[in-house]
Amino acid sequence: MQNHQNTRRDFLKVTSVAAAGVALSSVAPADGAVDAAKILNHNPKMTYRTLGKTGFMISEISLGGHGGRVVKDRVPVLEKAVELGLNYVDNNINTECDLYGAAMAESAAAKRDKWFIGFASWPQKVTTEYEQNLTADGMMKTIDDRLKSYRTDMLDMWRPVGATWGKGQKKISSMLMVSHKTLDLTVEVFEKAKKQGKVRFLGISAHNPKVFQRVLNEYPQFSVIIFPYLFLTEEFGGDSLLKLAKEKNVGVIGLKPFGAGTTFGLKPQQIKGRVDERAKSLVKEMLQEKRLSAIIPGVNIPEQLEMNVQGAYDKDKPKTPQDEQAIRECTRNYYANLTPGYQWLHKWEHV
Repeated sequence: MQNHQNTRRDFLKVTSVAAAGVALSSVAPADGAVDAAKILNHNPKMTYRTLGKTGFMISEISLGGHGGRVVKDRVPVLEKAVELGLNYVDNNINTECDLYGAAMAESAAAKRDKWFIGFASWPQKVTTEYEQNLTADGMMKTIDDRLKSYRTDMLDMWRPVGATWGKGQKKISSMLMVSHKTLDLTVEVFEKAKKQGKVRFLGISAHNPKVFQRVLNEYPQFSVIIFPYLFLTEEFGGDSLLKLAKEKNVGVIGLKPFGAGTTFGLKPQQIKGRVDERAKSLVKEMLQEKRLSAIIPGVNIPEQLEMNVQGAYDKDKPKTPQDEQAIRECTRNYYANLTPGYQWLHKWEHV
C-alpha cells in the first residue's frame, strides 16, 4: 500500500510540474519586464508583486475577511480598495465569501472582474483531526458552493485550511499536522476542479510552520502559502520558510501583520472603526521584505485601508523618527497585550 501511495504521489508531482510550466510560460515574460496593461486593476502608485509560479501580479497590500457582517459595510471597502489599486482578495469562512460575493454584485466599481480571488473550504480543515471526514465529493462541493458565493463560473485560487488553532491548540506543539493522505486527496480534487475550469491555482493556509515544510518540499502543485507574518517578524537563519518558498517559486501571503490589533494596544474585538496612523509605519517596515507577495492587514472601514496603503506608497522613502517611534510603541503593545488565545503568534516572530 505504501509503495502504491508513493508511486501515485510521484505521478501527481510530475504531471503537475509539467502543467505549471505551461501555465507560467503563458503569463510571465521571459525578460522579467512587466506590462502594466496586463496587471488587473492597475494603479501606478501601487506596487504589484509576482504571486509565485502563478505568474500573476498582485497588489502588495491586499484585502481579506473578518471585516464586517453586512453588505452595505463591505461595498465601500471594496470600492476604496479598487480605487487604490488592490486586486487580490482572500476569504476564509463561508459566510465571508457569501458577503463579499454579494458586495461585489452590488458594487458599481468593484465587481468580480476586478479581483484575483482566493478562498478556503471552511469549515473543512485538511488536518489529521478531520481527515476521516474528508472526501473528494465533499471537497468539490465546497468549491462549487464558493462559485455560488461569488456568482462566478471560475475562481482563481483554492487554498484549503491546513493546521489551524482552536480549543486546546494554543501552542505550535499542539497544532495538528497535514498528512500525505489528505494532501494527496487535495491535489486530486484540485486537478479535477482545474480541468473542469472551476479554479486556476492551489494554495494552502495554516498556523503550523511544519505544514509548509511538507508542502513546499513534497508537493509542487501548490503555488501559494499563507501564514501569519507580523510587523516584527524576522527570518529564521538556516531554515527559513521565506528562503524555501523562493527556491520553490511559491508565493507568500502574510496574515495578521498587526497581531490581531494588539500592536495598537487593543483587543481584537475593540478594533472596529478605529484608525491608527502607526499602521502605515508598520506596513512600510514589513514591505521591505521583498520575498512577500503581499500582506493582508485586517480592515473594517475604508479609512483603515487608506492608512495601510499609504505605508505601501511610502515604503521606498527613508525611515523617519516617527516610523521608528511607531515600531517601538507597537512592539511594546504587542508583547503587553497579546491575548491568551493568540499566544501562538509568538512562534511566528521568526520564519
